[in-house]
Amino acid sequence: MSTFQSRNLPDNTFSNSNLVSVIETDDEIKFQSKISEHKPEIIFFQGGLTDPKAYAPLCRKIAESGFTCHLIKMDWRLPVNDYKKALKIVENQEGNFVIGGHSQGGKMAAQLVYENPLLFKGLFLMGTSHPRDIDLSTQNIPCIKLYAENDGLASINEVMTNKSKLPMDTKLVMIQGGNHSQFGYLGKLFMDSSATISLEKQQDFTYIALMEFVKDINNSLFP
Repeated sequence: MSTFQSRNLPDNTFSNSNLVSVIETDDEIKFQSKISEHKPEIIFFQGGLTDPKAYAPLCRKIAESGFTCHLIKMDWRLPVNDYKKALKIVENQEGNFVIGGHSQGGKMAAQLVYENPLLFKGLFLMGTSHPRDIDLSTQNIPCIKLYAENDGLASINEVMTNKSKLPMDTKLVMIQGGNHSQFGYLGKLFMDSSATISLEKQQDFTYIALMEFVKDINNSLFP
């Protein structure tokens, strides 16, 4: 059960198309790209207390661009056993994987990279002050951190305070006018500040930044 449910999802979010097949299991919602060949796959962790489906529109759009996306279903408390569902995906499939998530989901993704430094080809963090309790500064892994100007739960000050714990060449991207809630289709979360851009615009900025990141990784793997 999730405390914050997804809201106002586009009608086609879970529909199959000529670009994407949507496959739901107990552990994940998989947006299988029909145009991906030898491209890294994306593993996405939801934020704490949130419905994973709130991130489905972003995951679908990523898959429509050629990168299969695994949206992990985690209990709202984000227990350790749930975040290790990602390991099952990596262990049961050939290929390369980029992992990340929003808020506490970003914390879990960073922890998994810390514990398995050679397993993933990239790390993306959205709307999170983490890593706080671990140090990834010596990790040789591409990393991008997206943060929002009006994030009331992971402030710019908190993001910058923990910057030294990120991999050395981490790319930091601020979404001007964005907030914490609009990284997903969640409505406005308690304690968050108000966004001055629309949900759609923040989602577009997030998608574009992530696509540039994973395409760079893909190009480095298959020059």
